[in-house]
Amino acid sequence: MRKLLLLLCILSITISTKAQLFGKHWDEGSYYDLQGVKHQGLISWTAPQKSLFNGDGDEIFYKTQKDADMVKIKSSELRSFIIGVDSFVVSKNEIFKRKPFLNVLVNTNDTLKIYRSMEKRSSPGIGFGVGSIGAVTAMVGASFNYTKKAYYYGKNPNNVIKIDNKNFTEVTSKILANIPLIVKEIESKSLRDMEDVEVALQQWAYSQKKAAQAADNQK
Repeated sequence: MRKLLLLLCILSITISTKAQLFGKHWDEGSYYDLQGVKHQGLISWTAPQKSLFNGDGDEIFYKTQKDADMVKIKSSELRSFIIGVDSFVVSKNEIFKRKPFLNVLVNTNDTLKIYRSMEKRSSPGIGFGVGSIGAVTAMVGASFNYTKKAYYYGKNPNNVIKIDNKNFTEVTSKILANIPLIVKEIESKSLRDMEDVEVALQQWAYSQKKAAQAADNQK
């Protein structure tokens, strides 16, 4: 059992190291420092990997332009950041001490928002092969990585409540009251969880964008 755990730890470290060697993906964006000053440029961030070796906090990487030097900025040094169309805020809630960046998923309500927390995880798998003398052997390895998502609601990122099966319909219907089409689908059980709502919101946003473009073309 100890050998198995050691093997899994080594695999986890190896995968993490390889991921760092392949470089970073950069998107146009910005971040706000603790003084509220906006810094425009290129931002790189990926959801943190769940690990026993991770400390508290997270970080983003920032460049003023493509050929500029990369700067690492810790979560303790910023208030929020934007990557493309996605907005993130820093939570000081203790439950997020190792993953303090929350994606602001819904900000259409004057008082309540929906936040998404993300964390990468490795799923160990077991495969089978034939050894040199014909014996069947089991091989343990990290079969794939996936992103674990959790959803919360609240007035600000520091005071939130998790959205679960019990409060899903009530909470989402209230916060999304100004999008009746989606609320109708929630109440009819066509949308059963927050991942369904995410897809519906993306489709709604796309339709709104197309309608706005069509209106502009007619002017």
